[in-house]
Amino acid sequence: MLQNNNPANRHVCTFIVLLYFLTGCMHILETTEKIARNQDFNNNWKFIEGDVVDAEKVNFDSSQWRSLDLPHDWSIEDYDQQDDKHIGPFKTDLENGASAGYLRGGTGWYRKHFNIDKKNRDKQVFLHFDGVQSETILYINGQKAGNHVYGYTPFYFNITPYLNKDDSSNLVAIKVVKPENNSRWHSGAGIYRPVSISFLNSVAVDIWGVAITSDLISLDKATVNIQLTLNNTENSDIEVTVIPEITSPVNTEQKIKEKKIRIPAQQKKLLSFNIAIANPKLWDIQSPQLYTATVSVFRDKKIIDKTQTRFGIRTIDYSAERGFLLNGKAVLLKGANLHHDNGLLGAAAFARAERRRVEIMKNNGFNAIRSSHNPPSQAFLDACDELGMLVIDESFDAWQKAKRPNDYHQYYKAWWQKDTQAMLLRDRNHPSIIMWSIGNEIPERAEPSGVKTAKAAAKFIKSIDPTRPVTQAVCKCGRKLTWEQNAPAFLSLDIGGYNYQWKQYAPDHEKFPDRIMYGSESIAKHAYENWQAVKNHSYVIGDFIWTGMDYLGESGIGHILYHEDINAKRGFLMPWPWYIANCGDIDILGNKKPQSYYRDVVWGESKLEILVHEPFPKGKHELVNMWGWPKEYRSWNWQDHEGQSLQVMVYSSYPKVRLTLNNKIIGEQTITQDSMFKAKFIVPYTPGELKASGIINNTEQESKTLQTTGPVAKLKLEPEQTEIKADRSSIAYIRVLAVDDNNKPVPNTDIRIEAGISGNGEIIAAGNASPLAQGSLQDKQFNLFQGRGMIIVRSTGQAGRIKIQVKAAKSNLSAATSINAIESVE
Repeated sequence: MLQNNNPANRHVCTFIVLLYFLTGCMHILETTEKIARNQDFNNNWKFIEGDVVDAEKVNFDSSQWRSLDLPHDWSIEDYDQQDDKHIGPFKTDLENGASAGYLRGGTGWYRKHFNIDKKNRDKQVFLHFDGVQSETILYINGQKAGNHVYGYTPFYFNITPYLNKDDSSNLVAIKVVKPENNSRWHSGAGIYRPVSISFLNSVAVDIWGVAITSDLISLDKATVNIQLTLNNTENSDIEVTVIPEITSPVNTEQKIKEKKIRIPAQQKKLLSFNIAIANPKLWDIQSPQLYTATVSVFRDKKIIDKTQTRFGIRTIDYSAERGFLLNGKAVLLKGANLHHDNGLLGAAAFARAERRRVEIMKNNGFNAIRSSHNPPSQAFLDACDELGMLVIDESFDAWQKAKRPNDYHQYYKAWWQKDTQAMLLRDRNHPSIIMWSIGNEIPERAEPSGVKTAKAAAKFIKSIDPTRPVTQAVCKCGRKLTWEQNAPAFLSLDIGGYNYQWKQYAPDHEKFPDRIMYGSESIAKHAYENWQAVKNHSYVIGDFIWTGMDYLGESGIGHILYHEDINAKRGFLMPWPWYIANCGDIDILGNKKPQSYYRDVVWGESKLEILVHEPFPKGKHELVNMWGWPKEYRSWNWQDHEGQSLQVMVYSSYPKVRLTLNNKIIGEQTITQDSMFKAKFIVPYTPGELKASGIINNTEQESKTLQTTGPVAKLKLEPEQTEIKADRSSIAYIRVLAVDDNNKPVPNTDIRIEAGISGNGEIIAAGNASPLAQGSLQDKQFNLFQGRGMIIVRSTGQAGRIKIQVKAAKSNLSAATSINAIESVE
């Protein structure tokens, strides 16, 4: 690790990684045994929604329960009975329904039978859960094997003592309780992240027992330190040989000298290796180079364990004077807050869905994500490592004071260390992670009890991972505190997170010149002011918009209303049928919203964008809630409004912009610092081409156009992938578009669509991005919204062609496409 020359201001994080891929045998010693770590355990479960007496018992008959494969979120499944109060999966009178997106909790049971191969009957058996919402009780063969209470942290159980080690079957039964009123957003319900099983020898590398740090000595040399915890469950001392090997991003192998170690009976032992790496390939956001460390453990020349861990060589450095440095270079954090749901899929954490969110953020200019307000999935962090996305890994939204009656405050005192440790041990090895966050908008943050809690949390984190800084998102919310009275909340933090407090950056810097700050949450309408603070002040290292993508729950916090009274009182959450927050730069299907185009200009991702406000209702004012954005669209389709004056916004960093309609100049405007990259024009609507141009020295540099389309002439299907793997974990997204005769998307249509599928796939979700609920999220019938919709397909597990068809109701419009499910995908 690089030395911290200024411990008051500088925090150097080098890098640690953990991932378990287990295969094969060590080539230098003869053996054919396969190490069975983290094998897929997601398929062939039985499920029932509701609390069932004796469901944990071996002789209980669950044959009539539904069969399913994980991941699974029962809260997005349609109610059996549909009526005025039960519309698709939504319960319109659900208590606190606006927070949860009107999606239910409750109790569910999962059961699965499995047999143990003869070769594994003398092994230690572990069952791993990446996340279950929310309170989990595990039974093995009718016996309680453990419980877990937090819906976002990974956990595992050693189920060895409860197993039948003969030819008879074993039963896993899991009771999951998702209490109502336990979250401020849609958390999901059920086993929503993957489950795996491991069969380990009596001497093995401990679960989450590999830690890798790297010290960049120079651009030509780095040192990698591998620490692993070996666990001996036998009743006698055991001597083993450990052989590490490092594979570079270009697949060159570097062998390391073996070490012998004696592990006392029923104890754990820590072993370290230091490896010099010549000409290291560094992990960064442009080129996320990943190494792999393979550690093989031998006993009497026979392999008994093997782990593979990906890691990256990189340094991070923070200071008020220099800002945030990645590998010694300044990086401004273009950040997004993301909740964990996957839109139409609810909370179900399919690996493709998790990676897709990261891809969407990356493609829209973001380089950092704050996992608000909980640890993300393993698949999400893997994607961040692979794609070059920086991460603030956050632990909790509540400590010991409640935000909702049944939230984590009930368990914090008893569980915080265990849950924090799980986050750290699983996640500490990801190069993408640059900070640990101990909380968000904690009610007691500035009280003596909260200051004490923060100090304990920071100390605990540093005891496990001293390489990364600790942060917290501090707000002015909750108790009626002045901002100055929040100062105690920063005492234990290396970096201060500011929620919606960009005006406090400069005053706080005067008082606390060594404090490093960032906008842990901000709103779109202040994008310019926030980014100017980041650009102009080294002590402000980044800005994280609330939110990067729309999410389920906190219904309508980004709402827009029309009212006769410009000072009309506005609420926070919106009533049914609002179910989406509507505050994202990107909608739940992955499409850009108007504020995202403005942010592109503010961040320098684009120099010119044009949007048109929908016609204002006569005599009414537009009331935009704090997290909202005016009703602007990239559309020049305003039929029935010919001659009506429309507001056109040109967002640009050019010194001058020009607007033309059907080759006639409407006007020009100068872009100044005061205009914040905005130019507003009033244009009477006439169909045709609306064009915005960026001007320098009276010369057009570039232009963006909006064209009036023809009527809907056909439907179009656009698969995001043409091939998926033929297994039950694989899904594919298919975009549905309404287009005119020239294949131009028609944005002002909401026609009804019916989807069908044949071949080796099934439709698991279908719908649109409207913030207003329109019924089922899983039915094959749905409306387009702004001319768009989405179908999500899951492989049946069999290789072959999957054909998707759509047709429009009350017309002959139709379309078809296909994707292939294949045995393997590179």
